Amino acid sequence: MRKVLLVVIDALASRVVWPALEEHRLPCLAELIRRGVLRPECTSVFPSITPAATASIATGVYPIDHEIAGAFWYNREDDRVAYYGDDFWVVIDEGMDRFFNDFMIHLNHDRLHADTLYERVERNGRTAAVINYMWYRGETPHKVDAHWLFKLMPNISVASEISGPQVLAMADFAASKIPGRDEQLQATGGISRRFGFHDDTTAEYLTHLSTADPFPDFTVVYFPNNDYASHAEGPSEAVSTLEQVDKHLDGFINQLGGMDQFLNDFAIVVSGDHSQTDQLSDSDGRGINLVDILEGFQLTTAGQPWEETDELMVCPNMRACHIYFKDRTATTRGEITERLLNDSRVDQIMWRAGAWEDAESQKPIDDPHNIYHVVNRSASLEFRRTEDCETATGRDVYRTDWACTGSLNVIDATVSDEGVFVYGEYPNALERIATGFCRYADDMWVTAKPGCEFEINETAIHPGGSHGALNRDDSLPPLIVAGIPDEVSIPESPRTIDIAPLCLEMLGLKREADQLRQNRRAGTPH
Repeated sequence: MRKVLLVVIDALASRVVWPALEEHRLPCLAELIRRGVLRPECTSVFPSITPAATASIATGVYPIDHEIAGAFWYNREDDRVAYYGDDFWVVIDEGMDRFFNDFMIHLNHDRLHADTLYERVERNGRTAAVINYMWYRGETPHKVDAHWLFKLMPNISVASEISGPQVLAMADFAASKIPGRDEQLQATGGISRRFGFHDDTTAEYLTHLSTADPFPDFTVVYFPNNDYASHAEGPSEAVSTLEQVDKHLDGFINQLGGMDQFLNDFAIVVSGDHSQTDQLSDSDGRGINLVDILEGFQLTTAGQPWEETDELMVCPNMRACHIYFKDRTATTRGEITERLLNDSRVDQIMWRAGAWEDAESQKPIDDPHNIYHVVNRSASLEFRRTEDCETATGRDVYRTDWACTGSLNVIDATVSDEGVFVYGEYPNALERIATGFCRYADDMWVTAKPGCEFEINETAIHPGGSHGALNRDDSLPPLIVAGIPDEVSIPESPRTIDIAPLCLEMLGLKREADQLRQNRRAGTPH
């Protein structure tokens, strides 16, 4: 049985990879494609933003199941804000100690509500390894040894231990021993490499792991730099970071005996968590300031829970945004919707009917069918997953039937003569919208038109590229698979949630893969 290596390249965009392949700039990936399979479009989740999207790769389920609602959301149950972004002032408002330990401990062990690939692999008697991936939950305790600069920072108490798979290398904070050797995994981190959350650190850990005997059965490695570079320079301009990843992979493969030997021993999967859309060149025009648009409403302080006088909580997730309401009535929702759509840069507004209150009873609406609404400046759509024996408007390529009322133009969709939904600008929109509403993202989602991003006073706008919305350019990394066992087939229309069961199948764990697929839901909240 082959071992499996999963390579996740943050913000890997098909529209960038394809020209780079034609220009012979990614020779290692090109050789893997020649010997394997390329699916140019592997559809991400909504919101197409790193914490939610990488969680879906690690678990094989949508946000509705793993409940990582984005990068910035609010938990009504414990009146706490979750923030895993890079805006300094939100971190300061939340508190450095809370932010750090929230990221290191609570994100994996409290907030993630689905089994990870590593848990599934190891409970079936195999070994798993994680290198620099933000999702690492497992059963093996690992000592945390934070960088000395963190220890000098006031009011930061670093957790002493985290639990992960048997083999773990997490930036400057934790590293296990190499299997079969009494030697700890090592790589260079520090300030210049974002304390180890850096491609070069990932590559060094992977190179060191190549000396393991035996090598883990399943390994996931994460290369973050392309996302940073794409935000700063633009996705196409950041292709040099992909060239470096290509060189890192080539070096690792050669260290294991070259491509022939590697593909005899390994299956490899390469993909991204999402892609990125180019930002407008107009620095003033690309930022949609929600504080200005919602002037007159009392907004919460970023990173802080509700105060008594607050009316709205705004949680920007780059090109998507959660808006939470103290008054969850149709009247307030209508007023906010009108305000938002008056800005031509706002694209879609979405909500789930059952999250709102009935005007007469002032109680939550009875919504047994889980009805979703999408509106833009010109039209509206209401949809739901159909029940057994119901007449559907159409079926998606994943065999889910949907009943729709209103205009499909809102999601740029049509229904073919065969009754199948065909999507344009918003791939797999119905399923992604329905599964983007979990119990921590249940009031309202808003998306921005291409080139624009949401902001509040504490957040900044990225100059080069961005993501988070339903659009094609936000949502389509490629999927590259090589060393495929004969009994495994690659989906024709893959989603990032299909990567986990694919890896399980290639490990020979078909029953586990089938169970994962069967237990996933589309459009049914808790």
